[in-house]
Amino acid sequence: MTVIKSRDKHNNLIEFRPNDNKSRYKVNGSIKPGVTGLIGKRFAGGGLMWWAENCVYKAIEQIGKIDKMPIDQIQQYRSKVEARVKEIQAEARDIGSMMHSIAEDYINGKEVIEPATEPLKTMFNKFKTWWDSKGFKVIATETTCYSEELDVCGTFDAIVTHKKWKGKHGLLDFKTSKDFFIDQPIQISTYRKLVEDSTNIKISYLGIVKIPKEPNEDISIRFFDMKSKWLKAFKACQYLQDLERDFATETREYNKQSKEKKNAKK
Repeated sequence: MTVIKSRDKHNNLIEFRPNDNKSRYKVNGSIKPGVTGLIGKRFAGGGLMWWAENCVYKAIEQIGKIDKMPIDQIQQYRSKVEARVKEIQAEARDIGSMMHSIAEDYINGKEVIEPATEPLKTMFNKFKTWWDSKGFKVIATETTCYSEELDVCGTFDAIVTHKKWKGKHGLLDFKTSKDFFIDQPIQISTYRKLVEDSTNIKISYLGIVKIPKEPNEDISIRFFDMKSKWLKAFKACQYLQDLERDFATETREYNKQSKEKKNAKK
């Protein structure tokens, strides 16, 4: 398994395992949560998305029964739909991951072999034209940072400068989403905190670069104000996760005591 190691300005040893979903980040040997995981749990749907998706599968079963379809045919159709949903989700993740990879290589001046399939081919060609027209100078890419105050890690896409910024630095994050969403300024504002806590770089601009999959949509960049509300929102995500963890612990203890009381009455 790939392990990328680095040290921050406080000499913390940061380990990043990009292909490990359970212990993706470690600092001085201790597992640390990631920024995107904490935010995603609140804004990417979580249990609500699972519930909505499951409603569709239940609807398929109910319609099949109403139409008097044999139970085996209902199950076969449901299985086909479930499989296709997983394929679509995987395709979207793969496109986003591949676009990030080739965008990173391109902005770092590395040779990039042009993608052979759509929509990635068109996305990359649009990105090249857009990037070349902007005049950004890359300072760092895909670097993992850690904030002792927040006790979380994150891997940013790019730190850049621009001649109009007079030596100031900007933090850019590449997205292949259809639109700009509220989790994005929360994420990039938290990355700013991590960068400034881990390095000697001060961030003055926060930009989300939207690289759409749709062939007729242009690439766009949206800069967000340096407002404290975004970092407060991240801290709220942390608070809610801690609250859920404490509640789960209390519930297990409550159930254990209830079971003991019930057994004592027998």
